[in-house]
Amino acid sequence: MKKVLFFLLVFISSVFADMKEGRNFTDLPDVDDGYNIHVIYALPSDGIDKEYDLTNQISMLVYQMDKWFNKKTKNRLFEDGQNLKFDRKEDGRIDISFLRMEIDNVSISKKGINAVNMIQTEISRLGFNDEKKVYFVVYGGSNKDVCASSQLPQHAPKSIVANTAALYYPGKGDDSCVENNGGFKPEFNNTTRAALHEVFHVLGAVPKCAPEHLVFGNEGTINDGIGGHLSIPGDIMFSVQSNVTFSKMDNLDMTSKNYYNHSNDCLDLAKSRYVTPTVDDPQLPTYGVQ
Repeated sequence: MKKVLFFLLVFISSVFADMKEGRNFTDLPDVDDGYNIHVIYALPSDGIDKEYDLTNQISMLVYQMDKWFNKKTKNRLFEDGQNLKFDRKEDGRIDISFLRMEIDNVSISKKGINAVNMIQTEISRLGFNDEKKVYFVVYGGSNKDVCASSQLPQHAPKSIVANTAALYYPGKGDDSCVENNGGFKPEFNNTTRAALHEVFHVLGAVPKCAPEHLVFGNEGTINDGIGGHLSIPGDIMFSVQSNVTFSKMDNLDMTSKNYYNHSNDCLDLAKSRYVTPTVDDPQLPTYGVQ
């Protein structure tokens, strides 16, 4: 009982300490149609607040993600390319919500690649459950296995909400997700690449029906049985588990036949509700398991 009371007092004191000027604890009113990627800076109950939402660190990360996507989509479906539809304020800045969860870091970290499922359940319980939105969570804590992970709508039952991508920062032990060409920097690096890879996942890439869709077999890795990847090493949707090829993942469906601006019946990011310009009959991520 004393132990529970102690942790409760620590959590309450942290909540009061989190109250800082310029910080938003809710999703601000939308300035668009509500279909957007909402960004959350989430901490575990015992997490240290690094103020990434207040120091433009997360905004810089999002800017680099969007800049890369725009560059890779120029002169494809649209001459000027497309942009990811991140949730923004009236002044055009990214709408970032702050959230301190009621779960400690160890409980989340030990879930590894599946930690995003626990995070999704918790942010939904705490009010971030808009059916129109996709959530990109910058988690200020650790993960025993990965630097980022996401839910895959096409591999989830229709009864399960799969709308969240997560970046674990600093991530694995000893800041390993920050080192090796990573971190919040004004450049497209491995941290940016991992975050974008997971956001694409939750937007529906790579669809099961894509000609070069890759499903990992039972090979004794954390990716066993997981689909949603592309079998092309140079593509950003190739497996992020290979350190040899990770930094070379710099293409966005260059053949235009798998998940961007293709001509088949599969989900197409170019026609997603979560990108702009948005086509007349946009698509939403679909669920692939009954």
